[in-house]
Amino acid sequence: MAAAEATTVRFKGSPERLTGLAPAPAAGPLDLQVRLDLPEPFQSVLPAYAQPLTAAPGAPALLRLALPSSTPPGTYTGTIRVGDIDRSVAVEVEPLIRIRFNPVSLVLHGAPGANISAPFNLYNVGNSEFDVLRVYAFGVFDVDGLDDAFGQTFRTKLRPGERRIDVFAEKLADGHGGLVRVRIEKGSGTVPAGAVREVRAVFRLPDRMRPGRSYAGTLPLNYARYGVRIDVAGTREKTPEAE
Repeated sequence: MAAAEATTVRFKGSPERLTGLAPAPAAGPLDLQVRLDLPEPFQSVLPAYAQPLTAAPGAPALLRLALPSSTPPGTYTGTIRVGDIDRSVAVEVEPLIRIRFNPVSLVLHGAPGANISAPFNLYNVGNSEFDVLRVYAFGVFDVDGLDDAFGQTFRTKLRPGERRIDVFAEKLADGHGGLVRVRIEKGSGTVPAGAVREVRAVFRLPDRMRPGRSYAGTLPLNYARYGVRIDVAGTREKTPEAE
């Protein structure tokens, strides 16, 4: 029969990245087994792994435990066997916000100042609910803005007292397309863990966007960032050569 040990081993972290400390066994494999009182349908017996922090027998070891990403936040208790010692264990699962999108990014087409409606689905694959707000805003930049800024900067003939870094900053600022304002017309509200939500958003394109250019930005949805590309209607402007 395994010896009993009163010291509780404590794990803490997001479900898939739980860590704790415990004395490493003096000999034998470091693979561990944890028995937890978990809600259905999660497994109650799970493997854990130990990584000794020093080579000395009985020295502290870093323990790692992975639970399903959808395990609800909370503290779960049970037992863990370290070598031939059974110890009590307490696992504190922290909230995890994780969102998946379909399509993986959006491509919009429209003229400056237009309102563009676009649908997408989001999947809450974390362990906590989150809210989809009614309105958002995010900035966009010309996808070729950095390259254009470099090219124009090095072609520019500097005036007396003018610095090339200042020219670069000015050209880079020209690539900012403005602020896209977003209104969620369908799908706002709380999304429970494990749920799928169909969303329809209306994007108000900035007036300062240039015809024929493409801009990119990210729509901030809680901790997730949803990539958005905007192809602006019209003929692309030619970049004038610097004098």
